[in-house]
Amino acid sequence: MDVDALRRALENTDLKKYEAAAYLTLIEHGELAAVDVSSKSEIPTSQVYDTLRSLEDRGLVETIDGERLRAKPRDPDAMLEELRSRGSLLTNAADALEDRWEEPEYDEHRVGVVKRPETVYEHTRDQLNKANLTAEFTMSFDQLELLLPELEDAADRGVFVRIHLYAEPGLREKAAAVGLEDTDLHIRVGTIPGPFLSIIDRHWLFFTPNTRADEDYGVLINDYILSFITHWYFVSCQWHMWEPLFDADASWTQYDSLEEFMRDTVPLFDDGAEIEVEIHGNYIRSREDCVVSGRLTGAFYPSRFGGGRNQLALEDLSSYATVYLDTGDETLSVGSWGAVYEDVEAHRIKIKSIEFPLDAAATETDATGRP
Repeated sequence: MDVDALRRALENTDLKKYEAAAYLTLIEHGELAAVDVSSKSEIPTSQVYDTLRSLEDRGLVETIDGERLRAKPRDPDAMLEELRSRGSLLTNAADALEDRWEEPEYDEHRVGVVKRPETVYEHTRDQLNKANLTAEFTMSFDQLELLLPELEDAADRGVFVRIHLYAEPGLREKAAAVGLEDTDLHIRVGTIPGPFLSIIDRHWLFFTPNTRADEDYGVLINDYILSFITHWYFVSCQWHMWEPLFDADASWTQYDSLEEFMRDTVPLFDDGAEIEVEIHGNYIRSREDCVVSGRLTGAFYPSRFGGGRNQLALEDLSSYATVYLDTGDETLSVGSWGAVYEDVEAHRIKIKSIEFPLDAAATETDATGRP
């Protein structure tokens, strides 16, 4: 049910036009200053104060006197009961109102705030079921168990799943008991507790605090830039500095971050290694998905030729990072998340082989050293 139909249904409960508009605005947004109620519901400022007082007299809202008059909705049980008593149309309105009370509509907006952590988990679960690229998480073991079926299904579909678990007593034993020792989920463990956080397919971002919050709430975000910023927090603070939960996950040949791939492989390339890769991503100009394979022929980042350090750190690659790939037919430039000037934006990098020419030559020489 859309907003106009819901407002008409509220008017059928003997609320006046401005009362219905103000009440619905408070249900959707929570506590607001009177002037904000006026602007969001298109009620004249001269009438919004009387409107809020009238709603308070009916027991639907509570006003708070201060430097500016504020109002917040009371629990909508009484209104739900009245709506449901008026037939099927108003029953639908009551259901829609209850949904809006528990969870704001946010798909048309970039950011939504919800009152219950469970709503965050529900949206995370829904997006995991649709994911096809990457999923990054920080969470407790209890939260991992809650989402484990969706996490494993996503990994089975080829989604690259990385999880930072907060340490707790007996964590390895608990994880092994639910089969995490033999899984496609990549898990590391950190000792500093923090929030539940997930970044899915480079667009969806979900957050709810686990500790040190005065009240429960959650944040739902559908935004490419905010997800990119949070991804860097995840990589730099919650991933590369921590150890894997199980030894089998200590290394891998796939990356969802070009910067991490470059950190590990560019020093090898500079030492003469021939590196063959397969890159899943999209062409920058057309935005069409693509899979390109070939040999690494070059790399660039701002400090590439400026220092004598052999090892790369993520901060060396944080502003600009590009690799060049010879596919056999052409040479393509490949950039990371948000690439603008390159030919391809990389979503997944798979290492197919790493060989040193000297090693290959050695295999062609017999024990006497003669070819």
